[in-house]
Amino acid sequence: MTRRRYLPLHCLTLLLLCVPGCDQVAYRQMNDPGRDAWQQPKAVIEALHISPGAHVADLGAGGGYFTFPLAEAVGPEGKVYAVDTEDESLRFIEKDAAQRGGMPRQVELVLATPNDPHLPVHRMDLIFTCDTYHHLPNRVAYLTSLAQYLRPNGRIAIIDFKEGSWLGSLFGHATSKDTVRQEMKAAGYRLINDFDFLSKQHFQVFSPTTHE
Repeated sequence: MTRRRYLPLHCLTLLLLCVPGCDQVAYRQMNDPGRDAWQQPKAVIEALHISPGAHVADLGAGGGYFTFPLAEAVGPEGKVYAVDTEDESLRFIEKDAAQRGGMPRQVELVLATPNDPHLPVHRMDLIFTCDTYHHLPNRVAYLTSLAQYLRPNGRIAIIDFKEGSWLGSLFGHATSKDTVRQEMKAAGYRLINDFDFLSKQHFQVFSPTTHE
């Protein structure tokens, strides 16, 4: 008997995003509860020790998979900016919020441009990005500019797929941990945490060296 081989969920999602007209299916895949098994959103949020009342940017929010857990972490007095360059992403987050009973008051949707996240200056306690790093244009310059949005002791958390998967190699949907570190250092940041509990991704946290 021939065993059928199925694409992992994240691989299927990335393929759908490359096919015109499949955006809605892809966003539903992004938010599929089956993702929790390998993405471990609860453990990710806990590792970041986000304080109630914090201001957090979900950079490259996509379908809002992390937007809502981040909103719960900051609480009603905090703020989560769901940032994406695709208006369709933000509309999907709105639809998902409606199904959840309404958009949390602490969530603000932000339509960014490729070179500007349009965040309030000096207001972010944390800029969080998951599976978006490899999409950033002119990364060192872009990352350098992000420092202006951070408060003193602000952090940038980066989760991205590890190199080695066939899809990551084929479509460029992966970045090595060392590449992230080198580019963040060049942009003026230092590594403050390196978590290794995600099997498919690396998870690193940085702080601007000027905050030392």
